Amino acid sequence: MIGPLLKEWRTLRGKSQLALALEAQVSARHLSFLESGRSGASPELVLRLAEALGLGLRDRNALLVAAGFAPQFGERGWHSEELAEIRRAAGLILSSHEPYPAIVVDSTSTVLEANSGALALLGQGREVLGKVNLMDLVFVPGPVRSAIGNWEEIAGYLLHRLREGTRMRGPRSPVATVLARVLAQPGVEALTALRPANAGSVLVPLTFTREGTTTRWYTTLTSFGAPQDALVEEITIEQFHPM
Repeated sequence: MIGPLLKEWRTLRGKSQLALALEAQVSARHLSFLESGRSGASPELVLRLAEALGLGLRDRNALLVAAGFAPQFGERGWHSEELAEIRRAAGLILSSHEPYPAIVVDSTSTVLEANSGALALLGQGREVLGKVNLMDLVFVPGPVRSAIGNWEEIAGYLLHRLREGTRMRGPRSPVATVLARVLAQPGVEALTALRPANAGSVLVPLTFTREGTTTRWYTTLTSFGAPQDALVEEITIEQFHPM
């Protein structure tokens, strides 16, 4: 049934029935009937509601399924044949950024791909790709967390990113699971998300020490335009630049 899911998303977005109805170009009465289960919706109306709610492709598919329709957007895996061109494009970005670090992550911050510079920085081998989570590396006590000289600043920013991801994707999303795992780590409760930058600074650098050498980095984020697949929409390529 689409009703409970629709109401849940509307509540999460802080919209009244009237506000959502106006944005989706449907009567408030019809929307009320949809949420109560007294009426159904066409695929077109479901997609208009999803657009008005600002849902990602994965959640649009879920709303369509709840309404009794087939998903309209792909939900393929990183190593699927259909995403070969995406992997090739990401690989070009990563290889051209050498020797500086660059990684490909999904919405949960699982590291899908990384160049040799990133693997060296993180102290990881290629066998961990698709298994290791960047947030776990940063927040769980271990060599990566210990190597970050300004851990409180970096962790505060990443905590903000996780909370924003949870707000956008919902409290039952995989991102919310990662956030809960992070909040359980020592020292995280005391963090202030998005700590004020030092005077004159426009970016918070990552200060990283490995084998006695300290480096400072800022990062840029790249995403794919006009995605029609849920994973492609969620992918971010993060490139580290020396500061």
